[in-house]
Amino acid sequence: MILMFVYNILGWLKDSFDLTLSKLKNIVTRIAVIIAVFVILLWFSAFLYGSFYFAYMPPVSLIKRVNLQFKICDDGVEICSYPADNITLVNEGQSEVFARGEAYSIILETELPESPINKELGMVMVKLQLYDKTGQTVACSSRSVMLHYRSELLRIIDTFVFSPLLLSGFAEQKQSLNVDFYRNYIDDSYNPAIGAYIEVQNLKIQIYSATLKIHAHFTGLRYMLFHWPLLSAAIGTTLNMCLLSFMALLSWYQIYYSRGNGNSFEYEPDRKPKDRSEMEERRKNIREMLAKERKATVAQMTGRPPPYSEDPEQSSKLETMGSREDYEDVVDSLIAPMDLEDSERDFLLRHRRPVISS
Repeated sequence: MILMFVYNILGWLKDSFDLTLSKLKNIVTRIAVIIAVFVILLWFSAFLYGSFYFAYMPPVSLIKRVNLQFKICDDGVEICSYPADNITLVNEGQSEVFARGEAYSIILETELPESPINKELGMVMVKLQLYDKTGQTVACSSRSVMLHYRSELLRIIDTFVFSPLLLSGFAEQKQSLNVDFYRNYIDDSYNPAIGAYIEVQNLKIQIYSATLKIHAHFTGLRYMLFHWPLLSAAIGTTLNMCLLSFMALLSWYQIYYSRGNGNSFEYEPDRKPKDRSEMEERRKNIREMLAKERKATVAQMTGRPPPYSEDPEQSSKLETMGSREDYEDVVDSLIAPMDLEDSERDFLLRHRRPVISS
């Protein structure tokens, strides 16, 4: 008795352990699947946001170095043409420089030495022309520029104070001048500008270097994406995550629920008999066979011979049947070979009458 009790306790503990282990495996598996799906959706959401950002956001600024060129006179000393340069704004593979509907500022930064010639020039005109792919001018602007005035005393003090840097080459006596051609330039969407022509309308001006800078002034969504990149990235990735999660849940529901629930209601014409009379004939044959089996079973239990002996194999089975299990085996063997629907076979097996042994 004690051994049996101990054996039952051990069996119960084993079953409980197996059940707990199985539940734990299922929980761990589900958590791993959820984490994997979450990571995949997160990376895919970030990839979608990054693709949208780089496709929607144009370059913030464009910097082009200006190499001024001019013609030399026949004497080989004086300049016979204005210093000018033709710049291609588009890079290889690009068709447009300016985003549609966005405002841009176009500035020319120059460095001029504080030479006596430049100080005597006064005001100088600088011209900018933007042209499209056909070479036609789409925008033109001219601005004046001149060196900032500095008195002789101020120059002497500046030279004395910065003399160590000037002697060592870390500083130069020059001025940086910015020429603001446009503050809010909006390009024509039908004839976008692809190049710029810059001309300094003075023959004696001396210039160290010149750089053309184009900077965008974004508005609306581009303004938010540019000035708050982290917040925009978090919001965009979260929205993509919600959308992808909804699509994943909808797909999962469609696969694991809709298909399973629809099988019990959908009509499958391929599995139904085409002729209703054929189905009725099958049912009639099954009823007659079951009636003969019941008669044979009753006859055997009462000691009477069976009322029929059509099939020798079936008669031998019925004669040797002496219990309810034998009867069920025979009925299963009679029903199984028949070409019946699954629902009909299940109905017959559920509604067969058990034999009460005397």
